[in-house]
Amino acid sequence: MNPDRNVPLYGHAARSLARSLARSLAYCLVLLALAACSRGADTDHELRIGLLVPQSAIPSMSTSRSAAEALVARVNAEGGLAVGGRKVKVRLLVEDTGGQVERVMAAAARLIRQERVSALVGPYYSRTAVPVASVAEQSHVPMVSPSASNPLLTKGRNSVFRVCMVDTVQGRIMARFAHKDLGLFRAAVLLDEADAYSGGLAGLFCDSFSLMGGQVVARETYATGATDFSAQLARIRASGAQALFLPNFPADVVLQVAQARAAGFSGVFLGGDSWDTDKSIHALPQAQGAFFSSDYAGAALTGQVQQEAESYRKELGLPLDKNAALTLDALGVILAGAKAAGSTDPVPLREGIASLRGYEGFTGRLSFERGGDAVRGAHIMVIEGGQARCRMELGAEP
Repeated sequence: MNPDRNVPLYGHAARSLARSLARSLAYCLVLLALAACSRGADTDHELRIGLLVPQSAIPSMSTSRSAAEALVARVNAEGGLAVGGRKVKVRLLVEDTGGQVERVMAAAARLIRQERVSALVGPYYSRTAVPVASVAEQSHVPMVSPSASNPLLTKGRNSVFRVCMVDTVQGRIMARFAHKDLGLFRAAVLLDEADAYSGGLAGLFCDSFSLMGGQVVARETYATGATDFSAQLARIRASGAQALFLPNFPADVVLQVAQARAAGFSGVFLGGDSWDTDKSIHALPQAQGAFFSSDYAGAALTGQVQQEAESYRKELGLPLDKNAALTLDALGVILAGAKAAGSTDPVPLREGIASLRGYEGFTGRLSFERGGDAVRGAHIMVIEGGQARCRMELGAEP
């Protein structure tokens, strides 16, 4: 992984994110004015962590919330977390953000200003995480996003971290896999250019594929909320593309894969890590044989981590999905950071997180020697028989 290679957002994605930041400015000013306030003596007796989760917008995120609550319950059942020679209780304060920028910012305001949290887990998606990152940085409250992958999230910031892959890594590994491993030379992309994740990842894939000697023969866009992609897919088929990269969210991908096959596209489908957040994609007949990048492969777990995952499966009543595993890792590095720092205060806690090397998480070994982007491995998944399995495991990039 090379987090210094931060690539900007592309086209409408950059403008969309800029508008989100502008709308959030009022919240930021309020928080910055209050950030210097004393945290109060009561917070010295517990580690207070805010969880910003879009559960009402994405019901499957309930698994992530339940996993986080289970981890906190386990720590407290053992008397608390060992911090600086004493045991402190961990308190998880959950805010359902609905996945909306304004709601996320209001929730962050409550957690930092009123609840005096020591750290934040979340937000999960780049369009909401980047605005909150500005607040966290200025307030000196560590923020660890489980899954926001846009390069801008951590760029130039000291208090913002992520445990997932960054899009620069996803773009490179998928372009390399398509060109070097599958032997493909002509690729097309269909993207929601108004979305930070979709537009950014598409641009990074295109750049990497071209630099490796491939040709991007079609780059088609669509408006957020569209359901008919026939015109774009007709042009993609006519381009002679051997692969179609769909760096989009599951609701769109389900429609696009089916419509692409109906339009006569017979090439390989490629995707990003969002493909692993909704199993309905894996069940599609048209998606069999598709490949996507992911930072979690539950079936590939071994040893103690596999045993821990199994214990959560029994407790929660279902296996850990990608977001739940990343949530446990984000929360886990905060707990490990507090132990390393010997403090629940946000500033030393931030230093504790930054000092972590080789943290053993559910999604792999994580280190932060290069700033807020975790140095970590990745997986390339293949969809076969209605399920996703690990096709290739990749170590951390040098």
